[in-house]
Amino acid sequence: MLHEVQRQAIPELTRVFGHTGLYLRPTAALAPVLSGNMLANVVSLHRGGDGFAGDLACRDDQLPISSGCVSLVYGLFVLETSASPAALLDEVARVLKPEGVAILLTLNPWSPVRLRWGLRGLSPRDPATLAADVQAAGLEVQRRRCIGPLWSGPAAVDLAARGRDHPWSGLRMASLLVARRRDPGLTPLRLGSPALKFRPGMSAG
Repeated sequence: MLHEVQRQAIPELTRVFGHTGLYLRPTAALAPVLSGNMLANVVSLHRGGDGFAGDLACRDDQLPISSGCVSLVYGLFVLETSASPAALLDEVARVLKPEGVAILLTLNPWSPVRLRWGLRGLSPRDPATLAADVQAAGLEVQRRRCIGPLWSGPAAVDLAARGRDHPWSGLRMASLLVARRRDPGLTPLRLGSPALKFRPGMSAG
């Protein structure tokens, strides 16, 4: 089911170009390669202990990556297992370049599929609450929708990728959120008020 969620998220990946990305995944059992990305290099981390392991070892609130240096952060079901999800979101915002993109995939608490992971100690977040948390971290939410498989019976899972207007689309396994880092630009000078230039020994009065 995780692979189906990732497959449906590929169109969002192909919109992001740049040099470096960061891939956060919930377990080392998932392949470290981020399929479908258009980046030159991707740092891949997985859950390990109280933080992340893989290409780097770190805590959720201390990603060892310079500020403003990655074009993409792709988080796959890592907020649910975070001891400090708000701090992790702050770190995601910090490492993104201006105009960089965060793609966050989280478990949908309204999906019947939750019965499969409800006893594993996970803490799924309501999509609307997550959107508010992402905005509080300083990112601009661009779009969000539910993707992934849909429980369709006692012995089957529906993998059809129906549109967001399908009546059952809100019950799909995962919530996909796309956010962008927007840094405020410089405030322009008002027209008609030329800037005063100073020379040595000259004062404003």
